[in-house]
Amino acid sequence: MRSKIAPFAVLTAAAIGLGLAGCSASSPGGDADSAKIVIGTWRTEDAAMWESDIIPEFKKSHPGIEVEYAPVDTNDYNATIQSQIDSGTGPDVIMCRPFDVNRSWIEKGYFEPLDSLKAISSFDDVSLAAWQGDDGKPYCVPTASVLAGFYYNKKIFADLGLKVPTTQAEFLSTLDAIAADGKVAPLALGSADGWQLAYNMLYQIGPNYWKGEDGRLGLIDGTQKLTDPNFVAGFAAFDAYKKYLPKGFESISYEDMMQLFTLGKAAIIPDGSWQISQVTSTGLDVGVFGAPPAAAGDQRYQQEMADMAFGLNAKSKQKEAATEFLEWLGTPEFQQLYVNKLPGFFSMGKEPVTYSDPLAQEFAGLKEGAELTSRLALDRLSAGQPPLDDEIWRVAQLMYNSGLSPEDATAELQKGLDSWYKPAK
Repeated sequence: MRSKIAPFAVLTAAAIGLGLAGCSASSPGGDADSAKIVIGTWRTEDAAMWESDIIPEFKKSHPGIEVEYAPVDTNDYNATIQSQIDSGTGPDVIMCRPFDVNRSWIEKGYFEPLDSLKAISSFDDVSLAAWQGDDGKPYCVPTASVLAGFYYNKKIFADLGLKVPTTQAEFLSTLDAIAADGKVAPLALGSADGWQLAYNMLYQIGPNYWKGEDGRLGLIDGTQKLTDPNFVAGFAAFDAYKKYLPKGFESISYEDMMQLFTLGKAAIIPDGSWQISQVTSTGLDVGVFGAPPAAAGDQRYQQEMADMAFGLNAKSKQKEAATEFLEWLGTPEFQQLYVNKLPGFFSMGKEPVTYSDPLAQEFAGLKEGAELTSRLALDRLSAGQPPLDDEIWRVAQLMYNSGLSPEDATAELQKGLDSWYKPAK
């Protein structure tokens, strides 16, 4: 599975059938004052939240619009949505996949362009990038993102007199101090799962060297290569952390890492914001910091991964009502409500949002003063064979497990990319 953002509940066949029935029940016409719209989404675990909190709040200002939440299990979502739309039974509002999958749906005509939607002005270009078409138009309203960071055990830091590092050198010195103390592992990190090494280590640390979006977009338009010095430096910075892993790290999985941290056997865990509830599950006093820049005074880059957005089904018979709903999704009112019901997910809007969960608020603070950047290889660069994202998972494991050098790793990745990718101009 490519996405590890959250666990997903299993949807029953009856529930899927209910969703399909709801889609076909939308009456013809465009009267937004008396209409029913259906929302298609993969977030089965959020059904109770939508039904008890989100939809009732929407209806306060739109009493004539009925809303049905019709989730599909994440593993079946893409195929189900495509089948529904192709057969004319698709939901009116569709949860959008980021980047390449969504671009293919745009090309197939599934979405109505939203460039005339007022809500679009609530988001900056980086927030909208994951859901734009090749025509440059926005097709989805961003709803939530996830962030990556380094959770740390505050008690261990206090006991050792450690401070949150502000440069790469300080980070490595902090890990040296924890290793010298010898009581706990410096990093709760294993290499059994390549996606974890890529998403929560390389894609966190590397942007401070390849300059975030400059490097990512440079690979896409062909003006940069993975063998360029800035990318090699990013992979070298990632490589510097492997000596701080626990014994037997080669067999330590993502789940094992969380157990090490929550049991107080490791001082720091690189992970995503979606794990906020898990890292505090045993009562630890936990803080979070972002990957520090290479040197003092350098610009800091923060990984923000676009996760959720909603678009308008081009074949919807309730476009007026669905458009009103999408406009509401762009309001601070919705964004404040939504992200506080889902700690670890963050508003992508320009207006500031206050988070009720203290650790979520601390995580959100990592965006301040940072340039935001997405995961390196999910946009266009993994649409062919071999997919760059998958290759980075593999190569990251080879670097930690087999001593593959940053130079050889980046050369191997660029060779694979060159075998099929033609830069987008």
